Amino acid sequence: MSPTTAASATRPGDRADQPLLSVRGLTKDFPVGGLLSRRRVRALNSVDLDIPRGRIVALVGESGSGKSTIARCLIRLERPTAGRILLDGEDVTHGRRRRDWHAYRGRVQMVFQDPFGSLNPVHRVEHFLTRALLVHDRAHGRERLRHRLGELMSTVGLAEEMLQSYPHELSGGQRQRVAIARALAVDPQVILADEPTSMLDVSVRIGILNLMRRLRDERGISMLYITHDLASARYVADTTMVMFAGELVEGGDSLALMARPAHPYTRLLLSAVPDPERAGGYDPVERARLRAAVLSATSCPYQGDPGRPCSRTEPVRHLVGEDDGQPHWVRCHLYAPAVPTAPHALSAGPDAVAD
Repeated sequence: MSPTTAASATRPGDRADQPLLSVRGLTKDFPVGGLLSRRRVRALNSVDLDIPRGRIVALVGESGSGKSTIARCLIRLERPTAGRILLDGEDVTHGRRRRDWHAYRGRVQMVFQDPFGSLNPVHRVEHFLTRALLVHDRAHGRERLRHRLGELMSTVGLAEEMLQSYPHELSGGQRQRVAIARALAVDPQVILADEPTSMLDVSVRIGILNLMRRLRDERGISMLYITHDLASARYVADTTMVMFAGELVEGGDSLALMARPAHPYTRLLLSAVPDPERAGGYDPVERARLRAAVLSATSCPYQGDPGRPCSRTEPVRHLVGEDDGQPHWVRCHLYAPAVPTAPHALSAGPDAVAD
């Protein structure tokens, strides 16, 4: 079976009408203050996220917003505090047997941020790819193994002769391509890419992004692309989700979201992206003021009412952009429907629910 056929083959439990990988109510707390401390810091707070089949979903936000923690929970390097992980609609959160996680990682693979740190410097490229094939029982005979190694190198745009190279003999872009080839060795359905271009030269980033798009288009591989670079997210991702303080605050079609950002935090992120067409110059002092106001969550610089209760009331999702024909959702009190002030509503008491 060819790699393309293998990737597109229907697996047990596949349903075209449901996301391939989902999380529901994903929460992660980390202990602080030592082993005996009961203090916890919440890195993820009830996150709901879907990764559709054959699509690239970008997860954007500043450092510390919780992006990598989601990926580490999905690949099971971290155990979630609460919530569910669903693969093809099946809850895989509480698998305990080794073979359960072995099968799961055969379908969900991860590419880490640092390509040099994820490759053992004492081994050649051939070792990394061969080991992945052997561990997941994908190597059948020496001749077939050799053919498969050459196929993987060709897929990621590397010469077969590089199989005998050590990581230090490769450039950063080449090392990241090796890491992608290792993930592809098991014919995964989902690849979690944790800032795969952030440690690469600008001149080689586009090559990695184009490789990701090609894997999506030719093999139907779903991807979660974690990045702080909104320009690359707009280029490569079908859907973009914005993460702020461990929660998703806005999401939708990448082009529509970045053309008309609704949440103040999304606007703040986009204000840092160089744009020659932006009116006026870049004012770092003004941006610092806006950032402090948005992060404080006690007042909103885009709203006339400074007493907006963002820190006391959990916002819900609202649909925006319907008038433009490209709707996306946002969690922000700015878009909550106005409460009617008719006399009958006022007389009904504080617990009344308006129609």
